[in-house]
Amino acid sequence: MSSTNSSNATRGSLKAAWARCALWALGSLYVLAAGLQIYSFVVTRDALQSELPKNFGNFESVRGSLAASDANKPFTFVIVGDPRSSATFEALAEDIDKAQPAFVVILGDWVNDGTMNQHAYFKRKAPDYGFSCPVFFTPGNHDVDPVDYPLTSFERDYGPRNFSFVYDDNIFIFISHLDKRFSNRESLNYLRSIDSKTLSAYRNRFVFMHIPPWVSPDMKERHTADENELMQIFEDLKIDYVVAADFHGYNRTRLRGVEYVVTGGGGGHLHNAQWPQFHHAIALTVGQDMVSERILPASSRFSIIKRIDMNSIVYVGPFFYSHYFVIIFANFAFLLLLYAFFKSSCKSKGVQ
Repeated sequence: MSSTNSSNATRGSLKAAWARCALWALGSLYVLAAGLQIYSFVVTRDALQSELPKNFGNFESVRGSLAASDANKPFTFVIVGDPRSSATFEALAEDIDKAQPAFVVILGDWVNDGTMNQHAYFKRKAPDYGFSCPVFFTPGNHDVDPVDYPLTSFERDYGPRNFSFVYDDNIFIFISHLDKRFSNRESLNYLRSIDSKTLSAYRNRFVFMHIPPWVSPDMKERHTADENELMQIFEDLKIDYVVAADFHGYNRTRLRGVEYVVTGGGGGHLHNAQWPQFHHAIALTVGQDMVSERILPASSRFSIIKRIDMNSIVYVGPFFYSHYFVIIFANFAFLLLLYAFFKSSCKSKGVQ
């Protein structure tokens, strides 16, 4: 009889211990979930209220803030493509800043998808990159979406998609060149509207865009319906440099008098189809009779903190905001379950 009682007591003790462990586990899980909810609400609200730094964008005010040039001294600008708001790009930004550029050009795909939440995350992160010079943008296929973030939204947040400016007797032309979801006709018409005689007066003529014509078998093959027409326009206008991204790597090709520089190694997943590529930006130094290129290489970086931050702003927070009744009900139901489990645990210990 004594042995039976002892066995029952042992089982009761183990059951009570299991109940306490389960209660602690459920409580800890709820604290973690509640913390994630609060954090996601706070950072998402902050991101949605964030604005780009005053030196970011294609607006006239940003172009007007370019530092005065000295015709007797060379100047440097930096181009970087497909950064995807990654930890790799954040580290690369330090080397870009050390190059002391007169301006920076982001050649598209600075976010992962064309949604308001992705751009809210970028706006919140932008001050962390530490750029004090003007930063210009060409929209990429991942930055815009015909429904969720159309080109009109891009122009509202970042300024015109087709524009140009002159700096130290060089002209810099920016166009939107995207995939088949969008029409590129306005961009081609914009190029055709530029007077070739006026262009010929400049020392160098640069064009920036996202998707380049497929000019080399060394790049991942991708075509646009207008690429032959576009290349003919470049040749007619005697463009010196066409600078683009989209291909997540590096390529330089000279074709019929035009130098095509493709640089998409700013932080996105690399295209290693032909051979290994590398993360990088490019610093171009322009002088009276030269254009010099310097590669700014970077190592791949991953940050779990930054990934949590991005997912909280892009996915978790917006879900909570749009389903807050469900979230409130789920929290209430979980707390009731936790209370019921606690009461049951107390009874098993003979408290009630």
